[in-house]
Amino acid sequence: MGAMSVLFLMGILSSIFIFFITIFIVIVAYSVMSYVFETMALRTMTKNEGIRIWIPFYNKSIFGEIVGYKALGMISSCLTLISFLLSMYFFFYQQLKMVLFLILLLILINTFILDTFIVHRIYMNVSPRYGDVLTATTILSLGLLRPLFLFLVRNKFHDIKNDN
Repeated sequence: MGAMSVLFLMGILSSIFIFFITIFIVIVAYSVMSYVFETMALRTMTKNEGIRIWIPFYNKSIFGEIVGYKALGMISSCLTLISFLLSMYFFFYQQLKMVLFLILLLILINTFILDTFIVHRIYMNVSPRYGDVLTATTILSLGLLRPLFLFLVRNKFHDIKNDN
């Protein structure tokens, strides 16, 4: 009877482990997909930027440049880099220091607000009629649909930019 309970407990523990590994894989896959879609959208929006758009974290500052808010883009880049470094600290050292975790949460919230503001300007340039709807959908999806929306409006933004 004791062996059965040990096998049952080991099954539960391995199921929990597989669950967390699956969550980690989904987060990494979404991050890569988000980076690729945002960078491809940025490449179309700025035809002459070259290789700079593929630099992680720096491409957020280029988004700020194309809507006229270079300082907000740089702040977003720096906050994204800091949040990445804090996340890696938590992952590798496996210590949860509450102050650092609260700083990470504040940085993530501020980055979300800045990115949403910058993307809202892009949406309004592309389609003043549906810009608010795209922004509201981006907020309701907690930013998960932002890379897809940017990818979908990239050609129209490039055409509007070339007309001016």
